[in-house]
Amino acid sequence: MSDNGAASGAMNLLLCGATGLGCCTIGPQDHPYAFAACVVGFCHGLLGMVACVSGDEHAKRAKEATTALMEIVPLPLVNVELFLGSDSNNIALGHGLFIVPLAVSALIGWAKDTDEVGNARDTLKTLTVLGNVSSLIFLALNESSWPMGGMAFLAFMAKFGASFCEDNMAEGSGKHVACVSWSGFFFLAAMAIAGESN
Repeated sequence: MSDNGAASGAMNLLLCGATGLGCCTIGPQDHPYAFAACVVGFCHGLLGMVACVSGDEHAKRAKEATTALMEIVPLPLVNVELFLGSDSNNIALGHGLFIVPLAVSALIGWAKDTDEVGNARDTLKTLTVLGNVSSLIFLALNESSWPMGGMAFLAFMAKFGASFCEDNMAEGSGKHVACVSWSGFFFLAAMAIAGESN
């Protein structure tokens, strides 16, 4: 295993630990949306570890499929959960509705992968992330919650910071930035949701 493979394995182990903590802290009965987000993150981290250890091509393709899910699924699901527990719970429906066009665009993108469909899908992903980050900042300010503010920053870093590092720094660094950002996001989500239910 190369140094980059070892670093990827360590980052995926960190993601599995953070999402595993989230799954243990966040009960599926009380917080189903956040729990589902943690399960998606755990599966992504687990597939990443399997891909690092085995080097199997099927595991790498499965990890790439979950990478596409990680870009669009956890943030809206956690936002739905946080908004349902707040005074602004009517906004939760909007976050749930963010997932529908993204799922449709992902299915269309897998069916026919042209540049035009890819550009539209990327624009939709970007708008969804920005909309969810801005509403998470709104909620963090309303609730005076530093974990939610940290979650907004880390979600922004997972999408845009990772892209910046990949383009302007070392090749492959974007994956590590995204993985560490998601790990911190899930850890803070567990703190915010556990604190909200107490």
